[in-house]
Amino acid sequence: MKTLIALVLAAALLAPSAPALAQPGRHDGPGDHRGPDNRGGHDYRGPQGHGPSAFVQFRKGERFDRRRAPNYAVVDYHRYRRLGPPPRGYQWVRSGNDAVLVAITTGIVARVIVGAIR
Repeated sequence: MKTLIALVLAAALLAPSAPALAQPGRHDGPGDHRGPDNRGGHDYRGPQGHGPSAFVQFRKGERFDRRRAPNYAVVDYHRYRRLGPPPRGYQWVRSGNDAVLVAITTGIVARVIVGAIR
């Protein structure tokens, strides 16, 4: 009898809950930690951590999409002292007031400098 109770308790602890089975991938509850663009993770903040332009649009390692970049333009790094020469196969682009180092062929973000372009 004790073995049966132990098995039932173990099965209850290991079984997924009913809300998790109802709609997988949906997280609209109070514990939702998605940023304003409804992707996972937290929003990244600039040096002061607040303000209207403190939200960083892109993160290192993700694919750069120019449609999401406000004021998109390829940047000449000579004009901005915080930007160094990009490695071969990379270019600096503008996204809002941020400078983003992007791989030319794959579009992967290698670096983001917040507030580099004023």
